[in-house]
Amino acid sequence: MKIKKRKQLIFGAALAFAFSFSIADIVLAEGVNSTAQTEKKQEVHESTAENSKQQAATAQQSEDIPVAEIEVKETKEVKTKEQKQEQLTIGQQADAEGINNYVVTHNSTGNKTDTATKDLPQTVSVVSQKVMEEQRPKTAEQALSNVAGISNGGGIMNPYANLLPMFNIRGFRANYFYVDGLYDNSSTAAGWLGNLDRIEVLKGPTSVLYGNNTPSGIINYITKKPLPYESYTIGQEFGSWGTKTTDIDMSIPLTQDKKWLSRTIIETDDTGAFQKGVKNKHFNGSIIIQGQPRENTKYTFAATYNHYDLAGGYIGSLPTKGTIDQPYGIVPYDANYYNPNVRSTFTGRSISGRIDHKLNDIWTVSSALRYSNSDYHQKYLGAESFTDNTYTKVTQDYIHAIRKTDTLAWDTTGNAKFKAWGINHNLVLGYEWSRYTLAWPYSTHIWDYSSVAVTNPIWVDPPVTDPASTSSSYSMYRQGVYLSDMLELSPKVKLTAGIGHASYAYSTGTKTSGSTWRLGTTYEASPGVTWFAGYSTAFEPNSAQTVSGTLLNFSPRSGDQLEGGIKVDISNKASATLAAYKIRYNNILYNLGTSSNPDYQLIGEQSSKGIELDVNYVIKPGWNLLAVYGKNNARNTNDKNTAIIGKWITGVPDHTFKLWTTYEIQDGPRKGLGFGGGITYVGNRAFNGTNTLWLGSYSTIDGIIYYKTKDWRYSLNLYNLTNKHYWVDATGVSVYAGQPRSFLLRMERTF
Repeated sequence: MKIKKRKQLIFGAALAFAFSFSIADIVLAEGVNSTAQTEKKQEVHESTAENSKQQAATAQQSEDIPVAEIEVKETKEVKTKEQKQEQLTIGQQADAEGINNYVVTHNSTGNKTDTATKDLPQTVSVVSQKVMEEQRPKTAEQALSNVAGISNGGGIMNPYANLLPMFNIRGFRANYFYVDGLYDNSSTAAGWLGNLDRIEVLKGPTSVLYGNNTPSGIINYITKKPLPYESYTIGQEFGSWGTKTTDIDMSIPLTQDKKWLSRTIIETDDTGAFQKGVKNKHFNGSIIIQGQPRENTKYTFAATYNHYDLAGGYIGSLPTKGTIDQPYGIVPYDANYYNPNVRSTFTGRSISGRIDHKLNDIWTVSSALRYSNSDYHQKYLGAESFTDNTYTKVTQDYIHAIRKTDTLAWDTTGNAKFKAWGINHNLVLGYEWSRYTLAWPYSTHIWDYSSVAVTNPIWVDPPVTDPASTSSSYSMYRQGVYLSDMLELSPKVKLTAGIGHASYAYSTGTKTSGSTWRLGTTYEASPGVTWFAGYSTAFEPNSAQTVSGTLLNFSPRSGDQLEGGIKVDISNKASATLAAYKIRYNNILYNLGTSSNPDYQLIGEQSSKGIELDVNYVIKPGWNLLAVYGKNNARNTNDKNTAIIGKWITGVPDHTFKLWTTYEIQDGPRKGLGFGGGITYVGNRAFNGTNTLWLGSYSTIDGIIYYKTKDWRYSLNLYNLTNKHYWVDATGVSVYAGQPRSFLLRMERTF
């Protein structure tokens, strides 16, 4: 790493840590007095409730009741924030977290029920609706740059079309996506962000609650809910390279008593890219209906539809020779070697239903079902390999294939909050089941069909008739049970313990099952400041192999994480997590023999360790700050290929940093005027396993200025202000140039 880059990195880390300490010094000072008063009121309340409990217990001794003592406190007219969140409600509340500022202190991903993030002995990071509203990300990669420890996982197909997003979390591949807590690797391939309220990321092993996965984590897309009043918002955007977007967001109560609400979001665009002649068209739509005909029962129904007309192929995929490898500089930065006139289409659909029912003051049961599918009709003409060592022409391969997926997922969760044996419990137990199918019913290709010049590609037409095609498919069935309990050992100490067992079967013959667990504790050292430590495990199937005509199943891959740190969560003032972690990933299957004489061994091992900081902070009303920093050391510790032992895992940056802040004038003649921006830094990344090629580090600067009134909002986003040239991603055989300087102008009207 160059000295200049190292200084930038040290400065970024110091700045992020300074923000974290300022939270403890400034925000705690502001909140400690009100918190202390609240605690005194709670002590009086608890004393009164304790007397009532003793009287109730005396009366119950004559009845046939369970041995465990259950405490049910009388509901008061004035409810605490926690009590309000336990009530079933529909619609997006005006004071919902992440709407008016960046701070989100609760999540539903870390414990499969609404839980305070500070009480979890594991890191959960959230990209709020406010952040996405300001930054206007068009891809999942752009949105998740606001989370420490996440990097691109090899953007395939067409990253500028935002198809099939792929990520690494804490150094390991994280390609299990969820929508509102349900497994969905079909409709999420569209990468649409327009109907999202927030994105929650649970870092580290998640197998206890979510079944098989690498020890990386999961990404959970939380969709927007209807507004509890009639509202219509129409938006129009204009961007670089002829980009145009129109969207409408409608919330309409379906009944006069507002016990049934609806929200419809539609977005259509013509998107340009900085590569010559590349245009993509997207149509996205969603509808969500929520109803609460009775106080103790809530229904949620949703559907989405995505249809894309795309320039076919891996648009912008460039050869390593001439970019990151010698001879340098022979490939233009904005080059594209895939014919943009050969088109592909993508269609995604989903439908889901959920019911939440509060049985009594203790038990709430939630059951949800989701079905989604996708069709990707892929046709492209292009490649990223030179025809010879003169480096003057690039090969053109012809591919025509159809990729189909469908996902059916069901999850039922019971949540009990009660007191037994003198300890408060937050118990979660449930069952999940899913089926995922991936099929290629049609696949054909012609290698070296033609070639184009490096500096001036002139496109040829695809063949009139395809050669013979092939087909393939497989299905994966997953099911699991899970149990987790959060015990309040004292007002300051909570212990979380969980266990899960899951089994998986593939149509290819692979069968595996595994039990996983997690154990951790939190200690609230002072109001809003909590120390945490936890241990969690994960497992993922190894593929079955055929040896001498016999199908052999192997033990699954295993992973574990040890994590600890400090969290700051103070009402709507601040949410921050500073964590250190160490992850091991073992039992990776390799063939140490030959194809004719195989010798399969579970010898593969990888490790990852690092520190992360995620900060969301309200400096003062209207002034918000987001700062994230990650330092990661992910390496291969044992492998079939001895040359990569001890080497960096490909595509994982050693350091990442992002700072984003905005300020909006709160009163006076310029009320509603806001401005801000930020810097993003991504460290060096290995391109190959032997670490002989690197993508290099980069930093970009973005800015925003906006003005809003009661009914109108205008905004101008400027990206990569310094017009930095950098390599944003790699596929293993090629690299992608990052987006140069660009803009996005938006106008919206609310009725």
